[in-house]
Amino acid sequence: MRIIDISPLVTQSSPVYPGDDPLSVKFCNSEKTIVSTFQMSAHLGAHIDAPLHLKRCGDVSEVDLSALIGPCQVMQVNRCKAIEVQDLDEVCCSRVLLKTGFGPREKWSSDFPHLSEQAIRYLAQAGVRVIGIDTPSIDSESDENLSSHVLAIDSGMLILENLDLTEVGRGLYHLVALPLKIQGLEASPVRAVLIDSKENPIG
Repeated sequence: MRIIDISPLVTQSSPVYPGDDPLSVKFCNSEKTIVSTFQMSAHLGAHIDAPLHLKRCGDVSEVDLSALIGPCQVMQVNRCKAIEVQDLDEVCCSRVLLKTGFGPREKWSSDFPHLSEQAIRYLAQAGVRVIGIDTPSIDSESDENLSSHVLAIDSGMLILENLDLTEVGRGLYHLVALPLKIQGLEASPVRAVLIDSKENPIG
């Protein structure tokens, strides 16, 4: 069994979505302990978007944890822009992660692959409950309507973004990606891992 950490390291220099807060940390040291306080966007690093992100009912403390634990399909997608239906494999799991090869990066770039509305509809019709991607968003930065977010969340999907799938190949795994149990938040960092019970080739 191999555990693959698919959460990028978050640092105070990690790139953030335009307008979001980067990580800042304060330390309170005593003779025997260190106590830290941190502030950052809930969308920094690997994170989950709950329905509340689009002002629907359901914050991160209320998401169905069973959806975030279980068999998962990783698809390799070779796209620079919009990911279309023809770029996707046949769906065989209710949890799908898309490896585009984009992230993680040291500096912000708005030129990242994203999901078309048709691709979201295809995944929803195939029974996908969780869609994940190794880019900052399933929507392009220029889409102010967040069209793919709307379709995904209104179809009952949970969204994982900013994953690090560098060391992951196409195939079947077991996903664990749990949010913090904080009331009222529309998103939360996750420590996402894939468990590989076999030797999947990389690439």
